[in-house]
Amino acid sequence: APSTATPEIAEACGSRRVRYRVTAHQPPAAESIAGSTAASVFEAARAALLPEGYPGSVRPEYLRFQVYDTIQAACSYLRAILSTGAILKASGVGEAAASPMAAAVAWVLRDGFGMCGSLLFASLVGVGFDENVKEWRLFADLINDVGLTLNMLAPMAGERFFLVAALGSTCTSICGMVAGATRASITAHFALS
Repeated sequence: APSTATPEIAEACGSRRVRYRVTAHQPPAAESIAGSTAASVFEAARAALLPEGYPGSVRPEYLRFQVYDTIQAACSYLRAILSTGAILKASGVGEAAASPMAAAVAWVLRDGFGMCGSLLFASLVGVGFDENVKEWRLFADLINDVGLTLNMLAPMAGERFFLVAALGSTCTSICGMVAGATRASITAHFALS
C-alpha cells in the first residue's frame, strides 16, 4: 500500500538541522484568478450601485431608468466643468493682472445669489413638489441646462458678466433643490416593497 505520510526534507542550516514538509500544491490557473477577480469586481459594483435584493426588490423598468439618469448626470457634470472653467476665466483666474481677491469675491457673491434665489423659489412653489413629480423633475433638468448655458455665455456678456453669472448660478441651484426634492418620490416609485 502506498504511504500517505507527508515527505520531509532535512537540511543543515549552520549548527541546526531544519526539516520541511513537502506538500503537493498546484497554483490556480491564470484564467480562474482573472475570472474570480472579475466576478468579485462585478459583485462589488453591483452591491454599490443597485438596490438590495435587485432585481426582485424593484420594478422591471428601474435599470433602464437608472442607466439614462446616470448618462444624463454625467453629461450635466461635464457641462458644469466647462461652465465653471468659463466663469473662472472670465473672473480673471490665470491672468497676471487680475486680483485673486476680486475673483474670490465675485465667486462668493455669485453663489450667494444662487442660494438666495433657490430659497426664494422653494418658498414660493415648494409645497407642490410632491405633486406632478415627473414634471418637476423635467423642470429641474431644463433649468439646469439654462443655468449651465448662462454660465458658459457669461464671459461674453461684458459689463453684465456678474448678472448673467448670478442668474446661471440661481438656475443651477434651483435645479439641485428641485431634483433633490423629487428624488425620494421617484426612488419610492421603483420600490416593490
